[in-house]
Amino acid sequence: MMNSETVILATFSIGVAASIGTSLLCLSKYRRQRQLVEFVEGQILELQDVLAKSRETAETAASRVTEQSRHIAWLESRVRHPKAVKEDSVVETSSVEPQKLTITERRHRVTKLASRGQNIDAIATALGMLKGEVELIVNLSHAAAGR
Repeated sequence: MMNSETVILATFSIGVAASIGTSLLCLSKYRRQRQLVEFVEGQILELQDVLAKSRETAETAASRVTEQSRHIAWLESRVRHPKAVKEDSVVETSSVEPQKLTITERRHRVTKLASRGQNIDAIATALGMLKGEVELIVNLSHAAAGR
């Protein structure tokens, strides 16, 4: 027969062995989970890089689309309204070449002619500017005036 000390010692040994086994199992699971977390963190960083590059590409594409849309609109206006201008639509000409005017001078001339009731095409032709540029200046002037 076994005495009580032997039974207690055997029970204790089994408990310690079970605890060590459970601890090793938990440690193994922890290491696998830690590897998984590190892998996922790496994937997140890669996705963030791809997202940043995609945003940059989208912004570049949007800028190009805007530029091309403006160019198409300008070309369409050139097709619809060739350079032949009626004599009464020419309101002001300058001996200074349009390219030599500063943006401020061009803006003042555009707003002056627009306030006199001239249309955008006539202003663009009279000042030798692009219709889109004149339209932009007029729209910004109206927005600044709170209209």
